[in-house]
Amino acid sequence: MKEEVWDLYLPMILSVISLILMRNRIGVLRHANPDKDNFIYFVICGIALCAALVSSQFYYKMKFSQNQTIPDIHQISSDKNVNRIKINSYFVDGAYLSSQFTRDVTGKYGNDLNFHFYFVAAILKDSLGEPKNDLPEVWFANHFSKTISNRLSDEEKRIEYKNFREKCYYDLAHFNFYNNAYFIKVPNSDKKEIYERLILNVVDNPQNREVIFLSPSNGKFNDDGGSVLSWFLYILGISILVILFALIFPNYRDQPVKAKEEKDDFNFFLQLFIPKKGYFITPVLIDLNILVFIILSLFGVNPFYPQTEDLITFGALSSQVSNGEYWRFISSMFLHGGIMHLLMNLMVLGIAGFFCENIFGIARFAIIYFVSGIIAGISSLIWHDGNVILVGASGAIFGLIGSFAMALLLRNNFKENKIVLLVIFAYFVINIFFGLISNSDNAAHISGFVCGMLISLLYYVFES
Repeated sequence: MKEEVWDLYLPMILSVISLILMRNRIGVLRHANPDKDNFIYFVICGIALCAALVSSQFYYKMKFSQNQTIPDIHQISSDKNVNRIKINSYFVDGAYLSSQFTRDVTGKYGNDLNFHFYFVAAILKDSLGEPKNDLPEVWFANHFSKTISNRLSDEEKRIEYKNFREKCYYDLAHFNFYNNAYFIKVPNSDKKEIYERLILNVVDNPQNREVIFLSPSNGKFNDDGGSVLSWFLYILGISILVILFALIFPNYRDQPVKAKEEKDDFNFFLQLFIPKKGYFITPVLIDLNILVFIILSLFGVNPFYPQTEDLITFGALSSQVSNGEYWRFISSMFLHGGIMHLLMNLMVLGIAGFFCENIFGIARFAIIYFVSGIIAGISSLIWHDGNVILVGASGAIFGLIGSFAMALLLRNNFKENKIVLLVIFAYFVINIFFGLISNSDNAAHISGFVCGMLISLLYYVFES
């Protein structure tokens, strides 16, 4: 199991499962107002539980991981609980040295270009060496990296990459393999897979056995996780205070409610994903976005920080549409730059879709959604001169919001819809503001919003 799965994914899954099993416990909060529900408390408890589990998992790793001090590598332990190792005497054999350069693009819209230089070298007991056709058990593993702006010209990128390569070769030629306090075992991860591939470049007939990769460190050898424990206590304390604070405001019933009269908020939540009459296409879109996200995760795409190259492979909107790959205008609407990006988009889609589907119907709703999304993609490509990697349903969702705002304005009852319109306006302004200070694509948001308004206006004109 990879480290990120153990540290992040499992705590999140356990949090969701725990809330599902304990939802009836939260049902004791019976509001005096029957229109109120307890869903917000599920959200607060879920966030608190997940944060506490993640921080406690990091503390567990640091607190109970074992340290080992050995005279030479022949005494090294294969115990997975041993994470920090101090070796009194060892020899790094340059004949087993292997290196590799890699590049990747990250950032929500491919704003960062990352250069990486990985290298491994066999760690032996002494300089006598071992047969070249034998696979050494222990390997020195390290890497250098540099990040530059992906907005630079091709010539500037080549110069930066050339300088990075030259610096890496110089640093490796003068690298002191013995100037470290101790080693940290490289856990199961994408980085370890790269190190394993590098071995094949220097070992003629590698044996099929597990090897140990050690990365140098000059940190604290005996770290009991005290700093992580402090964070855990902070998170736990803040979470409890937030929950208690949220409990101050509602009024509660003194008498219990009959079971048949009690709302099950979890079942209500599940209904958001089930297509039904009057609310059909919105849950279908939500389900498709979740399904695509799950499939990409199963194919190895990082659900938290997906590589831009992976997103391009699976259909992100990019300059490749100039090669006739016009299907990317649709496929990019179902891809997202991480789980938080997905959740935020689906939350707004669920709200906007509920109102818009009721106003426009299924067919017109679909036209607004997909046309706005396509126009948003075209506008983004033009605005960024094709130098953009676009994923997400933001442009289509802003189209729904724009069409909804125009429909309310055309009803000529501004006073009744004043609060709703003000909320839409505030949401629009806030997103544009964050787009100026983050990776959000304002070109896609504004063009999608305007497109939705125009389509809604056309519907009104032709119906009049």
